[in-house]
Amino acid sequence: MADSRKRRLKTVEASGTYANIGRKLGSACKREARAMVSEAKEALKKSQIPWDRALRNVDQYLPFVEDYHADQLSLIEGHAKGSGLTFEETLALFCLEEKGLCTDIMVNGEVTADGGVYSAHTEDWTVRSQKHVVLVRAKPKNKPAVLVVTHAGLEWITGMNSAGISVTGNSLYQNDTRIGLPKLMVAPKVLSSRTLGEALSAAAPAHKASSYNNNICHTSGEMYCVEGSATDFATLYPENGYLVHTNHYLHPKMLKYETLFGPPGGRTLAGASGSVVRLNRATRLVRGQLGTFTVDSLAGILKDHVNRPSSICSHPHRDEPVHERSKTTYAVVMDLGRKRMHLCLGNPCQGRFEQHNI
Repeated sequence: MADSRKRRLKTVEASGTYANIGRKLGSACKREARAMVSEAKEALKKSQIPWDRALRNVDQYLPFVEDYHADQLSLIEGHAKGSGLTFEETLALFCLEEKGLCTDIMVNGEVTADGGVYSAHTEDWTVRSQKHVVLVRAKPKNKPAVLVVTHAGLEWITGMNSAGISVTGNSLYQNDTRIGLPKLMVAPKVLSSRTLGEALSAAAPAHKASSYNNNICHTSGEMYCVEGSATDFATLYPENGYLVHTNHYLHPKMLKYETLFGPPGGRTLAGASGSVVRLNRATRLVRGQLGTFTVDSLAGILKDHVNRPSSICSHPHRDEPVHERSKTTYAVVMDLGRKRMHLCLGNPCQGRFEQHNI
């Protein structure tokens, strides 16, 4: 229980231009941003990649970011000024190929008790990364207002906007990674969208470095999983009022990019079996609640411990090196109709979901 109670959730509000928002977030999240850079250096050192080389390489990604979402680039520049980090150090955090193991569930009025539309997510990443989680309430000039869970106010990961659109992401393991648009750039662009069509277009940019499975939900009850790789994408659409996704490809078109399970007869990556179990377990629990879903019942699924520690509510593997141990760092249920986010910092089995409004 200590993990979820050691630190209260930091919340930062900012408005105006993206540059002003970035500067405010960087100033408020200096400690978190600097810790992230320190941990990135440590991770690269273990991979025998010099930090100065990583900084030189960010220039290769810059044209793709400028072309895709210039506003986000302004936010990054502002964040660097506010935090005191260099622009290259700040952008480098987006360019590292980090992967976590997450579980996502989306349900609409066909299966909820009150006709509501909900999007639920667990964020599974390193134990240390929980200290970097910051909730941001932003009002960009001439764009929808946003409520988003971030790392250091910089990496916008899980959120919703005042236009009734939400986005969450699952890591995917693909064989076509390249230099291109960093996958962490997608969620902010989705959250700047006013329509579902804009959001779906934002989730499928032309020249990606790699891709998450981006889960996009709309207050109308429309829901999509946009499974991507660096060079391709496909969409999954609900047939019975719900969608569930974990960390492997489901669309037949995308199976050729899968590396989580390794080549035939080859090595399966750590986390592969956990992704399969979480997908099937969450699907079974969802099917058992059709027509009765509430925020509380979805939160209950996010607390599930079947196959612990590689469960929906994930806990550290004690046999892994300390710096590689992962866990559920936060869990969230978003209520799109009421524009509310119910957020639990740390493992949901140990903490409490608190309500936040856009």
